[in-house]
Amino acid sequence: MELNKFILLLLFSSPLLSFVAEAICVPRNVSNHEATGPALSFPSSPPVQAPLPPTDPSPSPQASSPSPPVSPTKSISILPSPANNYALKKICGLTDYPAECIANIAPFLTGRTDPISVLKMGMQALHKSFEEATAVATKLNKDPSSSAVVKDSLDTCLESFDSGMSDLNDALVAISSHDIGKLSTMLSATITYPDTCEEAFAERPGLDSPMKEMDRKLTTLASINLAISASLHWS
Repeated sequence: MELNKFILLLLFSSPLLSFVAEAICVPRNVSNHEATGPALSFPSSPPVQAPLPPTDPSPSPQASSPSPPVSPTKSISILPSPANNYALKKICGLTDYPAECIANIAPFLTGRTDPISVLKMGMQALHKSFEEATAVATKLNKDPSSSAVVKDSLDTCLESFDSGMSDLNDALVAISSHDIGKLSTMLSATITYPDTCEEAFAERPGLDSPMKEMDRKLTTLASINLAISASLHWS
């Protein structure tokens, strides 16, 4: 009799056991699924966001901050300005055109302002002006609208300018050999070439010189160089 009760009790209790088992197992399975799902998504987002550069263009002004390296321009102030360069002002004061002397020699300043160095810079300025005058005369000479008379006068100018540059080269040689006589001769000749150009137009009645301003500048620079050379004293 007791055996039958035990069997009946076992039969009735088996569904309960299975239910209890499911109640225990299912939550464990669900909890495992919930743990594995969110755990993969959280770590995945940081690696994606970390490599991404900032999309806000506002940091670009920081990129422009390297503009301070432009400050090296301040190093140019190592050399005194031409207007405040006492040595240059003193040398240019020996000429008839001190202001023009400073203005034209200043672009060629190298830091040395002894008379010979300043003279060489003045000769550079004159040579450059001869080149500029040659370029202008050549352009006018090739202009179809220029008359034959104008072109003939321009040819004279071109020959004179070429001679002026050649004499300046000889003057440099005279400086290196301390030949003051040859230097004076070459620099004196450079004054005559702009005049020769102007005379080529003046000989033609009613013909205005298109080179007038440039020839005036050439004459001024040549005069400056000659005056500076006169102040040189070589043993």
